[in-house]
Amino acid sequence: MVQTRTIGVMLVDDHAIVRTGFRRLLEDSPDIRVVGEAADGEEALKVYAEVRPDVVVLDVSMPEGMGGLEATARLLAVDSAARILILSAYEEEPYPSRLIQAGARGYLSKRCAPAELGDAVRAVVRGEKYLSSEVARKSAISRMMGKGGIFDALSGREFEVFRLLAECKSVEQIADILCLSPKTVGTHRTSIMKKLEIS
Repeated sequence: MVQTRTIGVMLVDDHAIVRTGFRRLLEDSPDIRVVGEAADGEEALKVYAEVRPDVVVLDVSMPEGMGGLEATARLLAVDSAARILILSAYEEEPYPSRLIQAGARGYLSKRCAPAELGDAVRAVVRGEKYLSSEVARKSAISRMMGKGGIFDALSGREFEVFRLLAECKSVEQIADILCLSPKTVGTHRTSIMKKLEIS
């Protein structure tokens, strides 16, 4: 009998009940085992170093601490070979494009069929890129309609600052979350306002 290698997965989501649900879904597959969990980006960096998972399944929006975009960048800075699969409620652009550009290997909607999560994990382990069908459809339509282009002008760091500003975080809170000085965040905010032509 041929024994298949077990895929180690780390779950990163700020809701414990959501992580429990995904753990059960994944561990229904004999070839997948959850080896670590984290509630935010900062904890994800620590747990990643300890467990070295094959795949990190990461939520985009975590109210406390760094979000998915920043966590993706930091994980890849620690390990350029990290395989990150985004699992998010955000299906619309510019989130999928931004995360894939940042180095995520896949982007999956939280509304996907349960079996698709395991399929996506396996695809990412094989070195493939993975977009759930609904995310791919919406991304293609956005591009065809010319939507999302306004955000293309923002750098990765500016987009992360923009996301936090949209969540009503103060400059000081953003500086703390992103490990930047308030002055640097202020500079990014000014640049964002100029590029997006907002006051």
